[in-house]
Amino acid sequence: MSSSSCKSNLWRQLAFLAAGPLLCLILKDMPPPSGLTEHGMVCLAGCAWLLVWWMTEVLPLPVTSLMAVPIFAFLGVMEPGKVFSFIGHPAMMLIFGATIIVGVWKESNLIERYAYWCFNLPFIRSNPVRMILVFTLGAGLMSAIAPNIPLVILFISISVAVVRSCGLSPENNLTRSLCTLSGIAPMLGGMGTPLGGAPNIIVIAIVSTTLGHDISFWEWSSLGMPLCLIIMLCCFLITSCLFPVGKDGVSIPEDYMKKKMASLGPVSMYEHVAIWIMVVSLILWCFGPQLFTALGMADIGRMLTAPVVALLMGAAAFLVPVRRDEESGRLVFAMNWEQAVRNIGWGIIVLQIGAIAFGQVLLDGGVDKWAARGIQTLLGDVPDVCVWGALVILTGFLSQIILSLAIIPLMIPITVGLAQLYGFDPLLACLSVGFVSNLTTMFPFSSVAVAIVMTGSEGYARSRDFIWSGLLNTTAVTLLVFAFCYFLGPSILALQ
Repeated sequence: MSSSSCKSNLWRQLAFLAAGPLLCLILKDMPPPSGLTEHGMVCLAGCAWLLVWWMTEVLPLPVTSLMAVPIFAFLGVMEPGKVFSFIGHPAMMLIFGATIIVGVWKESNLIERYAYWCFNLPFIRSNPVRMILVFTLGAGLMSAIAPNIPLVILFISISVAVVRSCGLSPENNLTRSLCTLSGIAPMLGGMGTPLGGAPNIIVIAIVSTTLGHDISFWEWSSLGMPLCLIIMLCCFLITSCLFPVGKDGVSIPEDYMKKKMASLGPVSMYEHVAIWIMVVSLILWCFGPQLFTALGMADIGRMLTAPVVALLMGAAAFLVPVRRDEESGRLVFAMNWEQAVRNIGWGIIVLQIGAIAFGQVLLDGGVDKWAARGIQTLLGDVPDVCVWGALVILTGFLSQIILSLAIIPLMIPITVGLAQLYGFDPLLACLSVGFVSNLTTMFPFSSVAVAIVMTGSEGYARSRDFIWSGLLNTTAVTLLVFAFCYFLGPSILALQ
């Protein structure tokens, strides 16, 4: 990098560092607008400071979240002890346990085996169109129960290996399809279950704070998984239209996929344990309370919330033996502390502390209600369906230019406020806004997944492909999510 570019980056960073506190001080000393108290104005000023630093990524995101402690303490809107008390929030338990469960899959290489197994299915038979379909479904559905970023890394590695083995150029449509899907499919599929990504956990945490309702694994997944399947098919169709692979006459070498699968060897005991830990977790998440109530143990059933199940099954991984060490003779378990430290989402946990504090300060200052009333005045007397739809579409497109982790604490409280004013279902509205907050698919500056693909594709990925594909997917997905939640959501949640 040239010295002029280094100086430019330095001045840009310094400018953004100064912009946060400067905006805070300006807002803090301004007279509050109608409907907002002086305390609410101070709360808005503190949140604006955090939001600027989150949006510009002037500091690592977890570091910015930690800044909530001194910023809110300095402004007198929240004591440091209360900020740190959010570490006991149920969402933290969910992250802690779920990342251990998924860590067992990663440590046992089960995720890699699953990916190559998909490509060895007889259904593909060297057909590039079918391969794109399986690639889309495989990456999307896996991301519903596993963190997005490791999957993006895995699938872009697979994509590069496939296009190299086929001798394809970056301009080839199969290359373009695989590279864009490596970043887009895991992000879209992440809405399937609460385990699909950090935005989901933060949505659950903020909804718990604003609505006083703890979203269960089943509530989220009963809407998220059908949507995930529909959206994956939609993503496949959009990719097929943008980059039609049929006309290229590409032949996929079957031997390459078979060799990769063979190199993994037979399924190990470790992998079997990883499967069963996830299976039991999913059963307890979906049906635990009902099963224990049917067995006459209703008290235990009521305890089996999604965070408790995640923590119990994560702890169980430390107790399930997978083999015996030949040198020491000691048992080796599915998870040890060194592996846990490597896999637990510490950064996500710190991010959530800041996000929950951000949302709580907005609530304490009445900023959410003030913003909701302002939007209501701006919109006037319009049907509730238009307001709800506008919130979903706005969140979906804002997520393309602003980090989801900054949007969610802002949009969820506003969504709740508008739902109460216009009379639509606040829980379904928050879920729909939470679903589309996963749509970071267009630009590397707002999407870690796109940045990983651009840097890990070894020159095969093209940024303009993400812009066009991301634009079409965002448009289609926001409309699908809104229609699904508005028309079918009440009936689906009523079945629980």
